Amino acid sequence: MKRRLARILAYLLVRSILLSTCSGCLVGVAWSTPFKQPDRKVKAVVLGGSLSKYYRGNYGQFLEYGCKNLEVVNRAKVGAGGNKLLKRMRSHVLRDRSLMKAMKGGEKWLIFQGGLNSIYAPESTNANLARLFKLAKDRGFRTMALTLTPWGDDSDKRFRGWEGLFYVRATRLVNRFLLGKLSPDEALGRKAKNRPHSWQRGELPDISVDVYNSPLRDSRAKRRDKAVLTKSFRRSRYKRRTKQFKKLLRQASNVPRGYLKRKYRDFDHIHPNSTGHRILAQIACKKAPSSWGCDCEKIRRSVFKGRVRDRKP
Repeated sequence: MKRRLARILAYLLVRSILLSTCSGCLVGVAWSTPFKQPDRKVKAVVLGGSLSKYYRGNYGQFLEYGCKNLEVVNRAKVGAGGNKLLKRMRSHVLRDRSLMKAMKGGEKWLIFQGGLNSIYAPESTNANLARLFKLAKDRGFRTMALTLTPWGDDSDKRFRGWEGLFYVRATRLVNRFLLGKLSPDEALGRKAKNRPHSWQRGELPDISVDVYNSPLRDSRAKRRDKAVLTKSFRRSRYKRRTKQFKKLLRQASNVPRGYLKRKYRDFDHIHPNSTGHRILAQIACKKAPSSWGCDCEKIRRSVFKGRVRDRKP
């Protein structure tokens, strides 16, 4: 009897540890209900990386402020790339019984902005995001996806010389997928093998919002010196693509024009400040469905000071 009791206690202890540490293993977890405004019938979950998790006025907070029918819960995760975001959708959204129950009966939305943390593998990122969106659709969510924002800086080794072109191209590939401008073969590369050559239901967002080609981008930045780039071409990852040299040179010269404007940067060249997030919300607001009850002008007039509020004249 004592041994049996000891085994039961040991099992409960191990189970408790696993549930508290392995977010990917959570099954049927019930946290406290995160929604507090029952009069707002449209419920949305924000999912993404550290940009979406931004704590000093993120785009989700601005949208909630400006859209009278919308209530937002943030389930973003710092450092999460495509694969981890897919897992987080399962563990911290779909398996949260309280959250799913609170969203039952009304409109369910996923507001997504992420993928930069796995941008070094853009095709894999796209494959994971397509799975994430389909998973959301299969569970009754509609998805609004914001593209990756402008990012980069000359001080970042990823953007030195010709390397910057790789990350600009990778960002463009993910963004064009999110905007529905690519076929699976184009977006997924080798990941498209053994799958249909057209997108399946739910694999693309219901609403796509281009926040890369926006006021956040430093589209008039000084171009890089083509003579310097020409001299280093033979040492670059593109050295074998001599037939494409002119096109590659033009693109490499324009790399700084994909950077986030300095006035919208927070602590680095990746994360927009609260003003930048307000602009993200303004752009998203223009594409929001009427059911959200959005007032885009209200968002434009707002500012974050402890909370989102109206900017005083």
